[in-house]
Amino acid sequence: MAEAKQKILFIYSPWTTFTKTDYDILASKYEVVKYQFKPKKGLIKVSIQFLKQLFYLAFNIWRFDIVYVWFGDFHSFLPVLFARILGKKSFVVIGGYDVANIPEINYGSLNRPLRKKLTLFSFRHATLCLPVVEGLEEKLKQICPKAKSKTIHTGYQFQLNERFDFDATREKIVLTVSITENYQRYMVKGLDRFKELAEKLPEYKFIVVGVKEAAKSLFEPIPKNLFLFPPVEQHELINFYKQASYYAQFSRSEGLPNALCEAMLYGCVPLGMEVGGIASAINTDGLLLKDWAPEICMNYVLSNSRLNRTQISNEILNKFELKNRIKMLLEIIY
Repeated sequence: MAEAKQKILFIYSPWTTFTKTDYDILASKYEVVKYQFKPKKGLIKVSIQFLKQLFYLAFNIWRFDIVYVWFGDFHSFLPVLFARILGKKSFVVIGGYDVANIPEINYGSLNRPLRKKLTLFSFRHATLCLPVVEGLEEKLKQICPKAKSKTIHTGYQFQLNERFDFDATREKIVLTVSITENYQRYMVKGLDRFKELAEKLPEYKFIVVGVKEAAKSLFEPIPKNLFLFPPVEQHELINFYKQASYYAQFSRSEGLPNALCEAMLYGCVPLGMEVGGIASAINTDGLLLKDWAPEICMNYVLSNSRLNRTQISNEILNKFELKNRIKMLLEIIY
């Protein structure tokens, strides 16, 4: 008789590329059931989601062997608590937002006292916390020394059998990708800095992919060389990566940025701030700024158009290839 698969309760708030990737990895070996704590603003709406999760766990937690949660926040507290009480394994993936606190724009899971307590409880009592990059593990140790943790990088790979010429001449494009719907997101992702650089480099086209209609006014007055695109499907995003000369990640807070790594995989020269996992991705393969300095950025773009794009791509594969996350994640969960 075949051995019954262990069952995993997979809890998430936003459904993103990296949550989908982890779901697919786990579902390849285990029986995985998704539960979404739907992101809502306002205490009453969050409380309703909290109560829904409480009732779900009260009647269903006994069915699962493992609890796996993407991000520490409101939605990780009850799953970790129930798992601890019942002696089940629990894992919390740390992606960046959950160890951030930027009070001036009300950003991060540590920004409010109650939210911070629930988040830190999750970290402290999870079987293992899984930061996606070493810098987040360092932050975790600072804010929650008792948490057990192991860094497992998010992973990247080319589309199946995809081949293209890294050395082909590229357009004078500086690209960034951010699903942006409000001022908080605009500032966290450094899109004000991106706009400022566009104003200083009129000979280059600057493209932001992921801007929702409600956020377009944040860029006004929009420079003539700045172009805003709505969110697109992955295959369309890859076409942007292949065209752009540079990819910019000027964030004020960050984990291991998915779009930055994907852009580098497709040969974009990276420009970024020394924040979170940006430094781990860029290392010596592009421009890394400790403090925002648009003039330095401008000079770099104008003088480095022929960097080795193949080498940049190979570095991402060497450090963050998807097969490494698959192997490590399945080993740890087991």
